Amino acid sequence: MGINNPVPRSLGKEAKKAAAILASFIKPNQIFGADMVIPPEILASARGLAVITVLKAGFLFSGRAGSGVIVARLPDGSWSAPSAIVTAGAGVGGMIGAELTDFVFILNTDSAVKTFSRAGSITLGGNVSVAAGPLGRNAEAGGSLSTGGVAAVFSYSKTKGLYAGISLEGSVLIERREANRKFYGPNCTAKLILAGQVEPPAECDPLFRVLETRAFRGYRASEDFKFSDDEFYNDIPSFNSDSDSEYPRSDSYSRSPRNNNNRNHSSSSWSDNVYDQEFQRANFKSSYSDKPSRPSSAKPNFNNSRNGDFSYKPREAVALYSFEGEQDGDLGFHKGDVVDIVKRSDSKDDWWTGRIGVREGIFPANYVELM
Repeated sequence: MGINNPVPRSLGKEAKKAAAILASFIKPNQIFGADMVIPPEILASARGLAVITVLKAGFLFSGRAGSGVIVARLPDGSWSAPSAIVTAGAGVGGMIGAELTDFVFILNTDSAVKTFSRAGSITLGGNVSVAAGPLGRNAEAGGSLSTGGVAAVFSYSKTKGLYAGISLEGSVLIERREANRKFYGPNCTAKLILAGQVEPPAECDPLFRVLETRAFRGYRASEDFKFSDDEFYNDIPSFNSDSDSEYPRSDSYSRSPRNNNNRNHSSSSWSDNVYDQEFQRANFKSSYSDKPSRPSSAKPNFNNSRNGDFSYKPREAVALYSFEGEQDGDLGFHKGDVVDIVKRSDSKDDWWTGRIGVREGIFPANYVELM
């Protein structure tokens, strides 16, 4: 298993990373044989999937953060362009040091996809149920996927080539709205992307080469005589062990024809250095804290003149951590809550003003992620 980067990067690089990770979960010669792959039946029935690399670090208290992409299956059976996502969370445990883990989340229901599309986030084990997924080419999901008895999301993970008992339950998967806009265009949202209204550019081809293989069309009993395990999976491309490597497109590859009449097209590419630095400051400030430190600046006093450094542009943010108000005027919230930003500065090491419903107050800016 190669080393994959958990720090958010450009969506093109995230799509290439996702392709390599996904192939490593479904190609027998990259795991431990056909008995350890994600079952083709599960892949064929999936309504969407998320692929993400997570760094977990800490001592006594642990923190985790990572990045990846989410895609949705469209009504015609093809796949949407990828939407960029990040995750963050905290827990209590005896872990010492740091650990990188790759996750594949299979979204089994349309409602799970819609939950993310509409809100820009989902809480694993919160507003969607999550369970460890079955393994093996011929494995089944413990009952028909149409019975409603199967978890909305199946989780698969591995660390250093081994399936790990690490859970992201309670973590929030959040849309990287700015990354999507910089990659696809200024008006792009996860809702448009996952509805198939955005045309994926060529940088996403490595991911589609994996999504359009036989494994995602499902294993049919009538094909048993036709394909051995090696033959069934031989259309899955191989990738370099280092996810940072470039994956040149094969000249013979082209995506399946799609109905592009209502799709928007990519209008720009982007450099992600600024986002990377901001993400690192906000999420990796300390390996020994389950939450970011409180802003070093004093709480603002809005009784008199307003601070000219604050922006009045309406924005939304998702809470990465719970914040209990310390005094009157603070805006308390729970992890996963959506906060309407009323006033904000250019610094995450500051106190911003937000609103949830009819409640308004200030909160530490590094406890939220802008949408």
